[in-house]
Amino acid sequence: MNMLFGKLRVLLTIVLFFSTIYVFSQGKWKYNVGLGASLNAGNVNNCNVSQDASLTRNDSVLAFDCHYRFLYSSMIQKNDVGRRWEETNFEINGGVKTDLYQYGKYSPFLACEMLTNKYKGYDLKLSGLLGLKLRVFTIPSFCDYSVSAAFVFDWNDFTDDVSALPNNNYRISIRPKIKQKLADNLALLHYTFFQPSVLDLSDYIIYSETKLQTQITKKLFLDFSFRYDYHSRVPLETYRHHDILTEVSIRYKN
Repeated sequence: MNMLFGKLRVLLTIVLFFSTIYVFSQGKWKYNVGLGASLNAGNVNNCNVSQDASLTRNDSVLAFDCHYRFLYSSMIQKNDVGRRWEETNFEINGGVKTDLYQYGKYSPFLACEMLTNKYKGYDLKLSGLLGLKLRVFTIPSFCDYSVSAAFVFDWNDFTDDVSALPNNNYRISIRPKIKQKLADNLALLHYTFFQPSVLDLSDYIIYSETKLQTQITKKLFLDFSFRYDYHSRVPLETYRHHDILTEVSIRYKN
């Protein structure tokens, strides 16, 4: 499995490298690069560094988004004679998404997401989504309220050989989203995913994120984020059902 992690990291680096080259050669592409510090509670209880990036392309017909987030932390084991550093969190999550007619009232979309974090019980989780977004209310450059519904297919490779969850799962995803300008240099972003399994309604996921985006300069932003992740069913009862992450990051946007 360590070999799989290594291949994933190499593949992700290659994709981002060539995507960045393409960005600089195509004016319609935009990118974000962020670096921050996070405080975790749940399956991981410590501070870690985070790094994220995204590539986006928007026009009146088609929108494309590619993003990833990397979390890592380690600490010295006090009870270890050699006082060695030990990894306490390692996570990569990311995905790609394409929207058709994203500025219209109705916008169909297709997405693929991945997650790896053995501290949450997932060596690898892949999800495919097919759905439709409804734009409820919008004022350009001021606010944008929307809700989306999607069908989700999950494929899981669990860290533990024995798991209470199926390797393949099917879910319905409902997601309200708010973008609201609060001041000239301050914006609020919030979204919540509710994803019940169609195989077992007692198996559901809630993922919520609230972010305050502060514009420091034309291209530099300071973000404050709060994320809450709840799984009603976990791979084994040794894992916690919830994870909380509070993050401060600096972000460069072209």
